[in-house]
Amino acid sequence: MTGSRAQACNEGDACQQFLGQYSIEITPSDTRAVEMARRALSPGTEIYLASISGEPLETLVARTVELKTSGFVPVPHWVARRYESHHQLETALARLQEAGVNRALLLAGDVARVAGPFPSSRAALETGLFARYGFERLGFATYPQPHPHIPTDVLDGELDRKVSLTVRQGMTPWVVSQFCFEPDDITAHIRRLQVRGTIDDVRVGLAGPTTLKSVMRLALICGVSHSAKALRAQGHRFSRLAVGYEPREIIDRPLHQMESTLELRLLRAHFFGFGGLQQRATWIRRYNVKRRRPRCAGTSS
Repeated sequence: MTGSRAQACNEGDACQQFLGQYSIEITPSDTRAVEMARRALSPGTEIYLASISGEPLETLVARTVELKTSGFVPVPHWVARRYESHHQLETALARLQEAGVNRALLLAGDVARVAGPFPSSRAALETGLFARYGFERLGFATYPQPHPHIPTDVLDGELDRKVSLTVRQGMTPWVVSQFCFEPDDITAHIRRLQVRGTIDDVRVGLAGPTTLKSVMRLALICGVSHSAKALRAQGHRFSRLAVGYEPREIIDRPLHQMESTLELRLLRAHFFGFGGLQQRATWIRRYNVKRRRPRCAGTSS
């Protein structure tokens, strides 16, 4: 096998690994989401449940339990600043323990007013409640581009402390990156995480296929304004696509740039809730097939 052909097949293998165990996000208030998941996703798929401002906690808990009983692996967002008391948090965690839910994404939350005793995700973690109620894995956020309000060195220090505390409590940490439309920034951030040695289990956040207008609006809302500007400048490239935007290049380039098995071995894709669930799942399957066939079609030199 020639060097170029071997590299192409390695990229194809990396792609299969990257997308073979992808996670995906839904909105708990979407009453059709679980039924759509049953139709579109394989049992055992990790499904994150976004915590929406103003949405009752009961909705998040009920939808999480429903996903669990349907054979999926639910990952609810726990937004620390929205909890009014230790009792409220503990009651919700007890409900999920009864259902066998054992992982969550722990976030501080972009809300101006702190509702209770948890101003940060670390404050909620320090209670020890997640470990006490049987959680085995906890996820945290990370940012390929500068956060609009928090300096990078502050975020780095907080992530180090949360990862260390999670491990000391007997749980396994992982991180999910904010979505970004500049592949080189994603690659650089992943390598920085790996060089720092904080964590090597990384979910690369991606915006799924949707209209260009929708993805740009959500980028501005989520604080990734640098990426939104870049996306606007490149809008002509997406105008020919039926959906307007798809993450093909955002996946292709990092997989090509991160050449070693060590760099790629624990990277997985995470698709945020942009575009319909069926649309995202269909796009992932088609992308996987198209990328695999031409690149690893033969093995002769």
